[in-house]
Amino acid sequence: MKRVGRLNQRHRPVSVALGVIAILASSLLSACSSSDSKGSDGSSTTSAGSATSGGSTSRKTIRLGFSPLSLDIPALQDTANALKGAGGAAGISVTVADPKENVQTQVSQIQQWIQLRRVDAIWVIPVAPPAIVPLIKQAQQAKIPILVDTQPAKVNFTGPQAGVSFASIDYQAYGKTLGDMLVECANKRLGGSAQVIYLTDPGAQTSTAETDKAVAAAIGGLPNAKIVRTISPGSQIIAQHDTLSALQAVSHANSALGTNDEAVLGATSAFQQAGKDPKKSCIVGGGGGPQSLAAIKAGTIYGGAAFDFKTDTQNNITEILTMVAAPAATGKLMTVPVNIIRPAQ
Repeated sequence: MKRVGRLNQRHRPVSVALGVIAILASSLLSACSSSDSKGSDGSSTTSAGSATSGGSTSRKTIRLGFSPLSLDIPALQDTANALKGAGGAAGISVTVADPKENVQTQVSQIQQWIQLRRVDAIWVIPVAPPAIVPLIKQAQQAKIPILVDTQPAKVNFTGPQAGVSFASIDYQAYGKTLGDMLVECANKRLGGSAQVIYLTDPGAQTSTAETDKAVAAAIGGLPNAKIVRTISPGSQIIAQHDTLSALQAVSHANSALGTNDEAVLGATSAFQQAGKDPKKSCIVGGGGGPQSLAAIKAGTIYGGAAFDFKTDTQNNITEILTMVAAPAATGKLMTVPVNIIRPAQ
């Protein structure tokens, strides 16, 4: 099953997505009642309104249509549920479609929203960005703001358009942050000499051509540092096995850089298994999961970087509300913030 990199890296648990409640509450009327219903296209809706003095419900809600890649992806199911909960609590109606990673299904579902004017705004994480180009134009004509979770170039635009905003990951910045962190470690722990095993992501979830190029450029900026092996493990166990094999081939390797939690944790275990003290090596990684954070605190992983999806979600919701207030205005180009995880002092 093919998955878009941004989606797999976007691990937004319920607790994170619920962080948008405060923003929604400050922008919309509080809801006093809610109901769930099923649309003819298979989408589910949670709606809410604000009570009037006479006890009736005022329909002053913003109807948001959220179309993720697939609700079969746990993180996206959590996000959808959290958005519904936040909407119900703050006076927003959230309709969630489930295309199940089918391009035509996603196109059809969004097209119905636009043609039947079932939503006031759309947030889409496209299965195939080129396929939604006609939908973007239809949404513009209908004056329905749309937030597209991809880079403008992937839908034939050079930037934001009237009623269209974009949110994407800056993989180059991510790679540079990781590379710079490894160089920092090499200067502090290894006297500026780093022989690096680089663990890329074979699914392009956290490691793309942009990431790889930025990592190589950052490491290459240190005269006595270079990448001596590049491997592409698909799991933590494989990362441990492949890193151990690499260490047997290049026994002088003293550093490892992984672009996700599984890779860096596997590399750390391999260094320990090979008799190399991680605290005297330079192991850097991305992801920011609990195990990685604990390892950074312990000093076995020097440091790393992680995408700040809580802030990203809040920014997206704020932008959607802004676009609804002025649907003809030019949208924004937003990127997911990258948090630098500093080494333990």
